[in-house]
Amino acid sequence: MKKIIFLVFGIALLINACQLKTNGLESLLENSEQLKAQIITPDSSNFNKSWLIMFQQPLDHANPEKGHFMQRIWLSHKDASAPTVMVTEGYSANRKYTSELAKLLNANQIIVEHRYFEESCPDSLDWQYLTVEQAANDHHRIIQYFKQHYKGKWLTTGISKGGQTSIYHRALFPNDVDVSVPYVAPINLSREDQRVFDFFHEVGTVEDRAKIHAFQKAVLEQREEILPMFESYATDKGYTFRMGVEQAFDLVVLEYPFSFWQWHGQLESIPQNTASTSDLFEHLKNKSDISYVADQSWDGMKPFFYQAYVELGYYAYVASEFDGLITSFEQDTISSCLFAPGGESLVFDESTMADVMKSLRNNQPEIMAIVGDDDPWGATALPEDEIPNTIVVRKIKGNHRTRINNLPKEQKDKVLSQLNEWINK
Repeated sequence: MKKIIFLVFGIALLINACQLKTNGLESLLENSEQLKAQIITPDSSNFNKSWLIMFQQPLDHANPEKGHFMQRIWLSHKDASAPTVMVTEGYSANRKYTSELAKLLNANQIIVEHRYFEESCPDSLDWQYLTVEQAANDHHRIIQYFKQHYKGKWLTTGISKGGQTSIYHRALFPNDVDVSVPYVAPINLSREDQRVFDFFHEVGTVEDRAKIHAFQKAVLEQREEILPMFESYATDKGYTFRMGVEQAFDLVVLEYPFSFWQWHGQLESIPQNTASTSDLFEHLKNKSDISYVADQSWDGMKPFFYQAYVELGYYAYVASEFDGLITSFEQDTISSCLFAPGGESLVFDESTMADVMKSLRNNQPEIMAIVGDDDPWGATALPEDEIPNTIVVRKIKGNHRTRINNLPKEQKDKVLSQLNEWINK
């Protein structure tokens, strides 16, 4: 009988301890002027409780008196002693989900929307405060706040621009977290990095590249027949083009190789240049997103393109490769700055990425970068040989969807073993 009483008493103590841990978090969320938290349904069975949080941030961290904005966060709680994964989104964060890393590590999770995107926008879009440094400070403040409750290991992660964001934060605040796992994240060292141009002359085989070029050329040569299909499709979708339909058409054709390799289209699916115009257009619209150049996408992407042409870098199109078939642009190389607010007037600051790389070399934080070899952004991935404690895992023929779970088994096992070693040391 005594054993039963002690067992029941022990279980009660355990339940009370768990409640105290959760109550501590709830107190942190409910009794702060810095945030507003709303409890929501957890995304998956990985978590016990979840909250949608609006977290107050200074517009300018160096001068808080300039005003504030509210940054959107999705917090999913498992256990105060478990690791905590912060997902640094590069764009909006309009939904909760369970990241690959949180699943693999049975971790708590915090998803953070990037400043100036969707719900995390200041009242007035003063672009000067949309910088790598300001965003890194956003993430630093969030981590410091929630470290009051989560005392275990901390990790940051993100995909593509979100992966970039995790790297920039780690460069500026190397001791905020223990490990960073950026996926398919470029570090462009110039406005339009030459390594991206070179990629398209090296990826795949000579025959692969020739087949892609032949398809683009066939579409351009039959512009008169295909352009009306393009216009009709755009009308049906409600797309408009501030640069005009001719330039929009040319840009979609020029974008095709980037989109093809980024998302790994199947080479056998590319129509022959003798295919019908309807088959050519059908393939084009399925493999090169027409909405990318539409006004309807532009409003949500303006912050990204501003960042790209001020600090992050991007890529351009080489029209001269098509022997005068690009008729709507005069220049041989077409800059994507035409998508950025300010366009050609924006001045790219090369010192930002130089400082990021310098900090990574000096501080040597533990970073596991997951890269797809056939992804154009793999061309400007972190250079493993230059940064101690950075491991770059390249998946052969991997694309922009490369993740830990779809790595070959040997690579995946090594990644998980290294992550566990870092986390448990």
